[in-house]
Amino acid sequence: MTRATPGLAIAAAGLFAGAALADSFSNIDLMSVESPEICMSQAMQALEILAGENGANTPDLTQGRWSTFGWDIPPRAADISIICPEINGTVYPFATAHTQGDDNSPGDVIERLAEIFNKL
Repeated sequence: MTRATPGLAIAAAGLFAGAALADSFSNIDLMSVESPEICMSQAMQALEILAGENGANTPDLTQGRWSTFGWDIPPRAADISIICPEINGTVYPFATAHTQGDDNSPGDVIERLAEIFNKL
């Protein structure tokens, strides 16, 4: 019978501890808008406002052709994506937030994002 070295046991414990952290996702439909350009503008503005409300004055934001992303948005260090697909001439925005860690659900963050987006 062989014995595990203490270093190996500690490394294995660290792997299992990391695996125990939960990932949480929250999704929300946003109000439809007239064009992809309006949607993308509102998405960027909403993420900037949300981040600013929570102390991040220079949030890490990027945009693609029809999606906008915010990384580590406080207060939950949420990664948020807003997509702006156009279906039959109407743009139907949709947002998803992802967080890590137990008891760190992004539900309240995504709901606040929707409030901001829908008021713009």
